Amino acid sequence: MSLQTQMHCGVLVHFVICVCLAGVASAAKCVPEKCGSVNVSYPFWIKNSHCGYPGFQVICKENSTGMLTRYLSAYVANNTHRTLTKSYYKIREINYTGQMVISSRPLKAASCLGRQEGDGFVLFHLPSDGPFTISMTNRFVVVGCNTSGSYAYDNLGGEARCVAGCIFQNDPPYCSYGCCEITLQDNYKWLNFTGGGLVHLKDEKKCGFSTILDPSTFTIGDDREDLYWGHVKKAYYGLRLNWGIGLENCSMAKTTVNYSCSSNAECIDSPSRKGYVCKCLPGYEGNGYTNGTDCTDIDECSNKSLNECMEPSKGGVCHNLAGSYNCSCAKGYSGDGFKNGSTCDAESSKKTAMFAAIGSVSAFVGVSLGACGIVWLLRMRYQKQARDEYFRRNGGVLLERILAERGKQMEGKIFRIFSEDELKSAFRDYSDDMKLGTGGSSTVYKGILSNGTPVAIKKFKDFPIGVESEEAMKQFINEIVILSGLNHKNVVSLVGCCLQTQSPLLVYEFVDGRTISHQLRSNHLSWQSRLQIATGSTDALAYLHSELDRPIIHRDVKSTNILLANIFVDNTLAPKIADFGISRLLCGNDTHLTTNIMGTCGYMDPEYYDTGTLSEKSDVYSFGVFLAELLTGREPLSPGKPAQEIVLSKFFLSKCKENCLTEIFDPKVRNEEILDQMIDVASLAKECLCVEGKGRPSMREVKIKLEEIGGSTTLTTSTSCSDVLSYQISS
Repeated sequence: MSLQTQMHCGVLVHFVICVCLAGVASAAKCVPEKCGSVNVSYPFWIKNSHCGYPGFQVICKENSTGMLTRYLSAYVANNTHRTLTKSYYKIREINYTGQMVISSRPLKAASCLGRQEGDGFVLFHLPSDGPFTISMTNRFVVVGCNTSGSYAYDNLGGEARCVAGCIFQNDPPYCSYGCCEITLQDNYKWLNFTGGGLVHLKDEKKCGFSTILDPSTFTIGDDREDLYWGHVKKAYYGLRLNWGIGLENCSMAKTTVNYSCSSNAECIDSPSRKGYVCKCLPGYEGNGYTNGTDCTDIDECSNKSLNECMEPSKGGVCHNLAGSYNCSCAKGYSGDGFKNGSTCDAESSKKTAMFAAIGSVSAFVGVSLGACGIVWLLRMRYQKQARDEYFRRNGGVLLERILAERGKQMEGKIFRIFSEDELKSAFRDYSDDMKLGTGGSSTVYKGILSNGTPVAIKKFKDFPIGVESEEAMKQFINEIVILSGLNHKNVVSLVGCCLQTQSPLLVYEFVDGRTISHQLRSNHLSWQSRLQIATGSTDALAYLHSELDRPIIHRDVKSTNILLANIFVDNTLAPKIADFGISRLLCGNDTHLTTNIMGTCGYMDPEYYDTGTLSEKSDVYSFGVFLAELLTGREPLSPGKPAQEIVLSKFFLSKCKENCLTEIFDPKVRNEEILDQMIDVASLAKECLCVEGKGRPSMREVKIKLEEIGGSTTLTTSTSCSDVLSYQISS
């Protein structure tokens, strides 16, 4: 039985207890528990589990000197005893906004005198169901001339090794000569590492060591001889851990009954893998959790370093407010009371100067108002001229003529040409609180039109349409007319535009939902939901390719460009294809066109990338990557994974050749009842990912196949590699 399996079995009872306690974690405020002279507050607890959160127990016991000290329990194994045993690590620091520092343990090199058996290996394992992970701010450090060490970090054989030489270097500053360090690549739950051994050993008395620690807790003296002998001048070795409450991020946690942040605190996504933490708002201090001591107002007036008010001896008065403060002047003084403002001046010394200034100020105000009026009129005239010029250059006159010829109706849809002032009002002058997202070439905002209709606007960062040539302007207007006529339940509609700005603004229907990418990462999509999303999305793409007078190639099909609306159409989920910013139209009988390479890495058609020839089959390839994403739950590019797993499409096809696809199916949805459907969808994704476009199916054929799979009868089968061979997924 592996160490990890032992760990999981050992903590099963603890996990069951945690689940039972979750319902009472939101009890009334509790008095902090004491461990010696140190307070322990929510979510941490010592004995009163109802006054804390599951998994956050602190062990309070006497240390070697008899003083009560805080400890965190974890699991450890060494060379002698490979079975995980519980061990206790001294807590050095608790940060109630998601971090903790515990004492780390240095390992002596194999050649060190006096090293005990088993000292050269440690497996450090945090509870699998607990809230803690090893922070990426930690480093694996090896100290001592010609000393080596290594650590392993996953079950697939991931290992990192470091050798410390005796050459002077300045990077990083805390680890100079005779020392080397490695940055951790993830928030791990466990690490095992060795003390290593001395390389080219000349003197058996020399010694070195290795450990995992946070750089801020570790210092080395400048004495080369001390360093060579492995003696380190330090206070302690500190290992930094991350933690968070629960499994949800802030946006989801706020909708639950167990949300723990108080009214004077803000929610921050945990630096760990899951959960959230609460941080007191500016002007408050303390514990930001409702069940804790809560955030209390900081009295800025009681501490001169916290306020900018004039001293009382100079007429200043400080007023403490909830979360802030204000300054004023005492009676007999004038000014705002701030040191960096108008300060405070005795009124008797200013009266004469005040009367003398009134006359000159009045004259100045009169002249200024007249000048401002003239400037305002000139500015309004200039703005109108600029808007009219932009409208003409961006094709506004041509668009108005086309709309008039069509009676301002296009396939039952009304398309509007908005003024710049209308959109500024609807979108609050494009303020940050209305921002929905930012892409490489544009920013999308949410707004409310005067009739109460919610819409989304795409505001381009650099979009000089109409400036290059008359032909480019006509092409742009023609594409707007075609896009505005799209009428499909799974396509985000273009409802209007504004041409009075330097870069045209496009107005779309507002979809109240999240992207498919976000939903996949948030663990909220069942297999049937994923199948409905795939079917609805391919229905929209088939419509763009086959049912229009001029087919449209989307060119950027990906999970972040497919929205999942919070509505149902025909009792099914309603995915909507969005972002036609780099789409292209086919003309006449054309089946492809040559264009500049544009798209998203991980989704881009390799044939299009190599030749620059864009066709409908380019969208089919991108959709194949999307199907693989739905099947596996993986992202199209994963830089942190082994080389063969970085690119999802290549990894997916390699598993097809090995007939071991079920190994990479998303475990959150995989089960034997629907495995046959997943195999069929995987086979279809493989066809879509054919390197040559002529070998891929059309989007209409993909749609028909998905509809057949969605209506097929569920089979029961095994999930092993050998059993998958019966499905005959050929390489």
